[in-house]
Amino acid sequence: MRRSPAPFVRAELYGEDEPALDDPAELFHEASKLYPALAVRQAAGMARLGASDELQDVSSRATRRNAQLPSHPLPRPLRPRCSLWAALDGRRSKREFSGALDRQRLATLLDAGYGVRRRDRRTVPSGGALYPLELYVLEHGLFRYDAELHALEEHDDADPWPAFVAACPVPEVANGAAAVILVLAVFGRSRFKYGQRGYRFTVLEAGHVVQNVVLAAAALDVAALPFGGFYDAKLDALVGADGVEESVVYGVVLGGSE
Repeated sequence: MRRSPAPFVRAELYGEDEPALDDPAELFHEASKLYPALAVRQAAGMARLGASDELQDVSSRATRRNAQLPSHPLPRPLRPRCSLWAALDGRRSKREFSGALDRQRLATLLDAGYGVRRRDRRTVPSGGALYPLELYVLEHGLFRYDAELHALEEHDDADPWPAFVAACPVPEVANGAAAVILVLAVFGRSRFKYGQRGYRFTVLEAGHVVQNVVLAAAALDVAALPFGGFYDAKLDALVGADGVEESVVYGVVLGGSE
């Protein structure tokens, strides 16, 4: 049985929109919990992975490179002389953008967010090192960040900004922006092993990526605005996602360096 807050507090929190007993958010949270009594069923994906060399090989290569698409190498990332604590102190969500974002700074933000390090590990923690995310970049076209090659794979050279603005309930968020990083979740990369819990891991990892990006932006004096309020179907259509197996879950709007 749900433990509800006191009536006055509940009324203040929800007004007339108090979640129903079959609230989807609560049902998902319950469905994705781990229980000792269900350990065998919940570990079925782990057992399949452990028993299959092919599955282990596929799951160790989280990439979707398309050799038929143009690929543009990125400059080496910068290493700004900025402490972690200075970046934490300086991190602020900016809503006013101006200027261009040069490729070296963009390369640095992408590398900080989801770059590859030794032993093919990335800059963020990931359940089972499955890395279920893809980063897309909107500039003068649509690009996918290839972390292994540290390059931008060109998916479309058409202007993506009208479609992006149409996906924003507050279109002004894009005013003066130089670029946008979109975080696409490929849920199956995690769910095949962790089941419902894998969805939790995927969205948690998206948060790690964006935090890395905005801290790097603070270190580079680049204006950055994390955003999660968008029309999902429109952004999914922009990057070619079906909205079920794959979906955009987070993003960062970027301005030029200040």
